[in-house]
Amino acid sequence: MKVVVVGGGLAGVSCALELADHGHRVSLLERAPQLGGLCRSVVDPVAGRVDTGQHVYLGSCTALEQFLGRIGARPQLSQRRLALVVVDPASGVSRRLGAAPLPAPLHLLPVLLGWPGLGPAAMAQAARIRSSLRHGDHGHLDQVPARSWLESLGQAEAIIENLWEPFLVSACNVKLERCSAAVAAFVIRQGLLSSPLAGAIRVPGTDLTAWLHPPADRALQQAGVEVRLRSRAAAVTRLESGAFEIVDSDGGRVAADLVVLATAAQQASRLLREGGLVEPRVEAAARLADSPIVNVHLFTDRPFLPGPIVLVPRSPLQWMFDRSALDRSHGDGPFHSAISISAADVEIGIPEDELIAQMWRLCQSTFPGASRAQLLHARVTRE
Repeated sequence: MKVVVVGGGLAGVSCALELADHGHRVSLLERAPQLGGLCRSVVDPVAGRVDTGQHVYLGSCTALEQFLGRIGARPQLSQRRLALVVVDPASGVSRRLGAAPLPAPLHLLPVLLGWPGLGPAAMAQAARIRSSLRHGDHGHLDQVPARSWLESLGQAEAIIENLWEPFLVSACNVKLERCSAAVAAFVIRQGLLSSPLAGAIRVPGTDLTAWLHPPADRALQQAGVEVRLRSRAAAVTRLESGAFEIVDSDGGRVAADLVVLATAAQQASRLLREGGLVEPRVEAAARLADSPIVNVHLFTDRPFLPGPIVLVPRSPLQWMFDRSALDRSHGDGPFHSAISISAADVEIGIPEDELIAQMWRLCQSTFPGASRAQLLHARVTRE
């Protein structure tokens, strides 16, 4: 069978490899000059290559781990257990926390006991969450907001704001009021409670394009997949024979027995409509609202973060990463720190200079080292 995959992001590459492994003739069309989709880097005239976001993942992302192993892309940082620095923005207290080498969920004991802003009651509240997650499927919670579900399980505002919200918003990229409780339950169960390895953080050791494109391209070529970069699909049509034809923006045509649209739902809808096709499920997905991610990259004359991975609950800073330390590119500077803001419905509309100034002021008021650092350059990327 001849199959055309439209879209060279992680889903498209994974799909093309799977199809080729099963003996199909596969062509992959990607409009960008590289594979990886949104997992990519852009060229900054001052700082060089800058990632579109701080793309980290957890040990619980087993399907992603298998895909990366398939193409031969390995993370630079591969924690055995969750470890991070949590900073209380009100008091300035920072604590370096790490999971214990104990069976789940006991591995989280030192994390919960040491978390700024949480007291001994947090243990009992977390136990209620775990108890509720031990009983079967949670599909019935799909229409329940995550915040309402957490409150119904006796979670105080302190533990919601300091613990559950930072993890869930970054994982689901949506505010708790709009997040499905079924999805939240899955994230907590798989990402934190399933095993000590589940919450361990993985970080690429280089920019995303260099990390993903060469090994993905090599794996596709070795599997016999035809890769067409800078090939923008314009429409998908159905022929009288029942086969499909993909029309590109230059007027070229590619025939296929099957087409896989590994794109955003809105783009998939447009491709089908341009070819006179309508798929109700695609149309329904295309009506879903976007949820942006905004990343602020700061380049300073000295490092100022108290650790390589820093969480600032109850603050617009959310998650921060010392990219110079994580990439092992210390040198003489400049030193690169990245702020990753999920569900950034407000930040997406703020002008770049204003957002940079706002985030830098927050850094200076939150981290003592930032008040002594000089901001040399900054860049905002949006997803």
